[in-house]
Amino acid sequence: MMQSICLEIVKWKSNEGVSDADMIATVNGMVADLKGCEGFVHQSLYKNSENEWVDIYYWEDEFCAHDSNQYMADKDSLRLLLALIEPDSVSMEVLPLLQSSGELSVT
Repeated sequence: MMQSICLEIVKWKSNEGVSDADMIATVNGMVADLKGCEGFVHQSLYKNSENEWVDIYYWEDEFCAHDSNQYMADKDSLRLLLALIEPDSVSMEVLPLLQSSGELSVT
């Protein structure tokens, strides 16, 4: 049986002078709030070779991923994160699962 895990992929570039440690700490603060959001499964943060942050959220389904935006809209943790990023660099995709090679285990 295929799980219905949905990915939300958010990418951005940080403002000049923001350290990796500051970004990671701020994202961790936001994740603490996200854990209260229905359907939240897991989150992981990456940084590619072009200094673009790639934040991947795992949701139970597409609806939970979309609903999380409204849930987080008034959270201080999101405002703190937005203060660290270049607004014009943000992109977001929600990707429902269409195929899987097996059971997904997120630790």
